[in-house]
Amino acid sequence: MKITIVTDHRFFNNGGELFDDYVFNYNFFKNYLDVFDEVDVVCRVQKVDDLDKRWVKSSGPGINFIELPNVHGIKWFLNINRYIKQELSSIFKTDCFCFRLPSMAAWEIFRHNRSKDIPYIFESIGDPEDAMISSEDSIAKRLPSMIFGQILKSRKRKIVYNAESGSYVSIRHLQKKYPIKNGKSTESISSIRLENKYILDQSKKFDFNNSIRFIHIGSFIPLKNQKDLIQSFKIISEKYPRTQLDFIGDGPTRKGCEKLVQDLKLSPKVSFHGQVTGIDNVVAFLDKAHFFILPSFNEGMPRALIEAMARGLICFGSNRGGISELLDKDYLFSVGDYKQIANKLTWLIKNNSTSQLEEISQRNIFKAKNFENDKLQIKRFKLLNSLRELV
Repeated sequence: MKITIVTDHRFFNNGGELFDDYVFNYNFFKNYLDVFDEVDVVCRVQKVDDLDKRWVKSSGPGINFIELPNVHGIKWFLNINRYIKQELSSIFKTDCFCFRLPSMAAWEIFRHNRSKDIPYIFESIGDPEDAMISSEDSIAKRLPSMIFGQILKSRKRKIVYNAESGSYVSIRHLQKKYPIKNGKSTESISSIRLENKYILDQSKKFDFNNSIRFIHIGSFIPLKNQKDLIQSFKIISEKYPRTQLDFIGDGPTRKGCEKLVQDLKLSPKVSFHGQVTGIDNVVAFLDKAHFFILPSFNEGMPRALIEAMARGLICFGSNRGGISELLDKDYLFSVGDYKQIANKLTWLIKNNSTSQLEEISQRNIFKAKNFENDKLQIKRFKLLNSLRELV
């Protein structure tokens, strides 16, 4: 029995084998093979001659990739129907679908599936409307982005509403905005694969004698809003000179952030490490840090934040989406208010003893345990088995 996963994610094809520069390794897809005999993955693919040693291998036994062109933006939006039609016969050689949303490819397959009525579930991993938000855009650019966001929102709502079942990475907010039809069951399942060995047994120890270290992990895109973190770090570093900030990730806004660091004369204190793959490599950076800051305009359920909590870091984030479902209000700030970020952090550093910081660390570890892979895997199996029973 075959399940076909549909995503807009981009993979790399090197010599016929597929790789990813994020987290989608073979074990990620193997979860579906634990229930189904075969897995097809409809996705964007870029052919490359050279293999980056940081990439993880995605292909393997039982996994077949149906490759769509690696195009983005308006070209992807306008031409996705043509790309899907070219692969239609291969796509519909399946018993069921899993749509990872938001996804334009999923929308086109959903439209074609109306006449075929092949059962499907969804995995809601983000909000397409909020992904269009950026405070840096001019009014002229923001208006079409808002219209585009409304189109994507409407499409996702239709896919979710008509699904057999599905999962949300959030605890509440995506469920409310993108509801399923009454009588259908869903699960709250983060897409994170957090093994128990990566969750600390006891609180992190805090020693600020040498330095106070901050870290941010995430793609450099407008949604992530790293510039607010840089501006807040400027204020913090003036009060606490022995500070360091590490950025993990890459993307189109990185150069602008690097320029801002230079303009604010922060270069000796801020490091850009680029994309880091492999949980062990990520954990090595987290364990050197004390504070994790996430100033995003919105998040579904931020896996980087959960990983930071699992390593006992003190975490702060904007009061949006899944961030506000993970952190108490004392550790939230208004999105776009970099001065509030700085004020909250400097107050915490000044007014809390080591033992108090360790208590905060322990609370974060305890929350992260709710996302341990074995617990979430039970929910995943339940969801996939319910789909298999419909075939």
